[in-house]
Amino acid sequence: MASLILLCAVILLSAMMIAGGRRNGRAIKIDDELVCLVRDQAAAERVHAELLEQGRGKLPGEASLEQQWSDVPWPVDDPKDVLSVPDAVKCLQDKGVVVLVSAWNIEVNGVQTVNLPTEAFAQDVLTRVKLQYVPEDEKLVESTFLEDVKIVETQTSAGNVLNEIAAAVAALGNTKSEAKTYKVKPGEFPEKIAADHKMTIDQFYRLNPRTKGRTIHPGDTVKVAPAMIGITVKTVTEVTETVDVAPEVEKLHSVHVPRGETRVSTPGVPGKKLVVKHKTYNNDRVVLEQTISSQIVEAPSPKRVLVGTADGSGAAGGSGSEG
Repeated sequence: MASLILLCAVILLSAMMIAGGRRNGRAIKIDDELVCLVRDQAAAERVHAELLEQGRGKLPGEASLEQQWSDVPWPVDDPKDVLSVPDAVKCLQDKGVVVLVSAWNIEVNGVQTVNLPTEAFAQDVLTRVKLQYVPEDEKLVESTFLEDVKIVETQTSAGNVLNEIAAAVAALGNTKSEAKTYKVKPGEFPEKIAADHKMTIDQFYRLNPRTKGRTIHPGDTVKVAPAMIGITVKTVTEVTETVDVAPEVEKLHSVHVPRGETRVSTPGVPGKKLVVKHKTYNNDRVVLEQTISSQIVEAPSPKRVLVGTADGSGAAGGSGSEG
């Protein structure tokens, strides 16, 4: 009986020693798949925060992960398997974990174009797009888009967000293009193709709705960028011009000019008038020009022409005119 008690004590002690030499870490899982181990829950939280911080960069919007994150207790057999916070962040980035940031997109006829950091920034871009088509010497009357242009909130990776107004304006000026397609290669799947082309998986499925819930195969063709339509600014400007007014011609019969001939006795002086016009542009092309008003500011002096009525010698010796 004593030997049996001793045997049980030895087994219990061995189990305690084994348990004492093995500790728990924290497993980080992405979409329920184990990616790496860290020391504890606090380390996992720092990894999550650093991953979001690096993914957001200098953008002001909220950041989140496209994939599902979870961290759970996990037994550690070898302490070398436990990563430091920086190494765990790099491991997750190398595994293709995507950080999404809140952004604002300029949508043209329902098609998303450029991603911008804030709504106010997007408004500034649209204002600049309009102003670039207003000639310096013309007064702006109206500026509108011919397409349905909206600013919508979205989520995308930080690399897809433009931070310079000039770059955004230039990008909007080059939005007209055909849909870009890609041929699937062996071993590729929607998430990889989306990441390689700087899209979220939701954006990929919006472009390729028939692939959702289905397996894609090598040789299949998918869209990786939507067809873009051009953005057209209708600009109406007001122009005031000073225009010459041709002098009226007064004809006077003269016996001092041979019949059938004419002579200019007074050349006349052109007048001046102010003409107000409205010019309509589609981008930088004039499509309509209308005169709104005109006003004489300097009356012309008439041009006087002598019309000869004399026969033969009757015109000799005189240079005057008569009615």
